[in-house]
Amino acid sequence: MVKFFIALFSIIIFSTKSYSSSNNLFFTTAQFITYCKSENIYELGICDGYIISVSDMIYALDKKTAQICLDENISIKTLRGSIINFIVDNAGLMNVEANKVIGQFFVNTFQCKK
Repeated sequence: MVKFFIALFSIIIFSTKSYSSSNNLFFTTAQFITYCKSENIYELGICDGYIISVSDMIYALDKKTAQICLDENISIKTLRGSIINFIVDNAGLMNVEANKVIGQFFVNTFQCKK
């Protein structure tokens, strides 16, 4: 299932143009949350793929410093809902890069218990 979302995300990235105002930024949090709140399955796929890729990048950077312990059975739908709630609760982050906000969500929510 994760491979499906990664493949879908890759297809979407390479087949659509970026609407970002900067060449260095793919999504602001405000842009990102519109996809996550959509009822369109294509746009939900963009949201889910982005969440998965940020999560994968956190683990790829360094497992020891990431200190993130994500339950193996958590669904992307559950993560999406939790991230939406996190963004709504932290509305001041709407102009921040979406990857930073999602990363902060993972750090705050899924810190490993010692």
